[in-house]
Amino acid sequence: MSILSSLLAHLRHEPTDEGDRNQRPTVKPAGVTWAVNQRPPAHVLWVAALQHVLLATVTTAFPLLVCEAAKASHDTTRQVLSASLLAAGIGSVLLSLRNRRIGTGALMPASFSGIFFTTTVAAAHQGGLALVAGMTILSGLLQIVIGRLIHLLRPYLPTEIAGFAMLMSGLTLGIIGFNLITGVSVASAVMSTSMEPSAALGLVCLLVTIGLYVWGAERIRLYVVLIVLAGGYAIGAALGFVPFSEMRSAEVIVEVPQGPVDWPSFALNFVVPFIVATIGSSLRSIGDISMLQKINDANWQRPDFGMIRRGLVANGVAMTIGGMLGTVPISTSSTTVGLTLSTGVNSRVVGLAAGVVFVVLAFLPAAHELIILAPRTVLGAALVFTSCFTIVGGMQAMVSRLMDGRRTLVVAVALLLAFTRYLFPNFYNDAPIYLQALVSSPLSMGMIPALVLNALFRIGIRRTASIEFAPGDDAFDKLEHFADTQGGIWGARRDVVQRASQAMFETVEALELLVEPGTRARITMTFDEYWLEVTTEYQGKPLVTSGPVPHHDELLADDRQLTRLSGVILRRLASRLSIDSMGGRQRIRLGFEH
Repeated sequence: MSILSSLLAHLRHEPTDEGDRNQRPTVKPAGVTWAVNQRPPAHVLWVAALQHVLLATVTTAFPLLVCEAAKASHDTTRQVLSASLLAAGIGSVLLSLRNRRIGTGALMPASFSGIFFTTTVAAAHQGGLALVAGMTILSGLLQIVIGRLIHLLRPYLPTEIAGFAMLMSGLTLGIIGFNLITGVSVASAVMSTSMEPSAALGLVCLLVTIGLYVWGAERIRLYVVLIVLAGGYAIGAALGFVPFSEMRSAEVIVEVPQGPVDWPSFALNFVVPFIVATIGSSLRSIGDISMLQKINDANWQRPDFGMIRRGLVANGVAMTIGGMLGTVPISTSSTTVGLTLSTGVNSRVVGLAAGVVFVVLAFLPAAHELIILAPRTVLGAALVFTSCFTIVGGMQAMVSRLMDGRRTLVVAVALLLAFTRYLFPNFYNDAPIYLQALVSSPLSMGMIPALVLNALFRIGIRRTASIEFAPGDDAFDKLEHFADTQGGIWGARRDVVQRASQAMFETVEALELLVEPGTRARITMTFDEYWLEVTTEYQGKPLVTSGPVPHHDELLADDRQLTRLSGVILRRLASRLSIDSMGGRQRIRLGFEH
């Protein structure tokens, strides 16, 4: 009786969100010093926040290179950089917020996305910074929509395509870094002696970064990129690679960031490339947020799509605001997730503090000048180094699931087409106008066919099995064997199959009071890799699933109250529950997210 009372008391606390229905309490991992909801001391907080900000400033190379493509003046470049830092600050705060509608509630500083680099540079060449701003707004709004619909889109954005997006992002970062080190801007360029001085500095910085990371002490490895950036900047200044003559003397110490010079504009020929880049950026963010969940919870089992939805919405809002400010798209950062993992400081307050630091830097013209004049070869070395981890992470994500024939074709075709865009750029430059959106970048070349093939290959992927039984003692053994056997054949996760089995047992107990005597019930299991559905059909009375949890006095007085209790338990076990009937035939449909 006491056990029954405890169960009833627990069930009376109904969840406020469907995503929380099966949520377990998080457990602090052993290597974490400050957990996500803990507040570290002030010195730890601000040092950690500053480190995240300095690491993210490596990606300020993207807005600077976009400004170069748009042939922007020095003052315009500084204005765009100021707006970019402000947008990154807003994004860091929104992503780290803990709110039911927006924010991950974890440490997630924002940075500038390499996935958008090719498309934003092309937009800057065609329509200047105004077109970049307009298409950034479009991407931000689209990411908000993707975030709101992520549960529906999940089957069409699988892990292998997310890994492909990460791989393409890493390759883009690496190629940009190579271009910055060598000064190469076109595929037909050849090696010359004029490259040697600056390229030598970039190569030395890259080799020193690799050496410190591989053989350096653990504390040094945490700050290796920052150490090499600072040292490379100092050496570059001594060798004359920092054009201090171009530095504008700051007449004021603090300056309010200005909005864009021109109103944002849009171009139809860039809609598809930016949509593809937004999908790729969203996939990478899903991976970053999922990894963040994993490093914050020792009992992590599967991604929390409620948190992913709020994170995508937060980033989309920040990207939209950034476009209104006249800057380039922002996104989550795999590098900062790796930094969180290595330091053990996981407090979300650090993300809020990082946002404050970004905002402060946006108001300091002297900081903008130092970033603008940074030696490109040093930034290139940092980009090449960080791209290595993104490339490997993407490859691991692509093969993290069992690669059957369908997934193999999706990944192989995407990689082949993307690499042809790298290898034969001139071939695609003269493509017909109706193909320009498809061949505009390696990401578009691979992503669009991958998405189409994945959608086509989902035809016929649903698998179904059924069993008939008469409610009674032997039904439990038959259903347990049925669920375990089919779950093993389909490769379903063990914890999901166990939850479905518990729901079946609860349904059978209720059917003993609901089914017409002498009739048999039928259970059908349907599986499609992302969703397990259990449908029970029987002749008899309907199951009542609404209403409060019955008290134990009611259960003792009326056996029919047991079916009400079963309905409440089924609501707790299943991700989705629906009841319908036709004539005297009843149907209970239970859904479980896989």
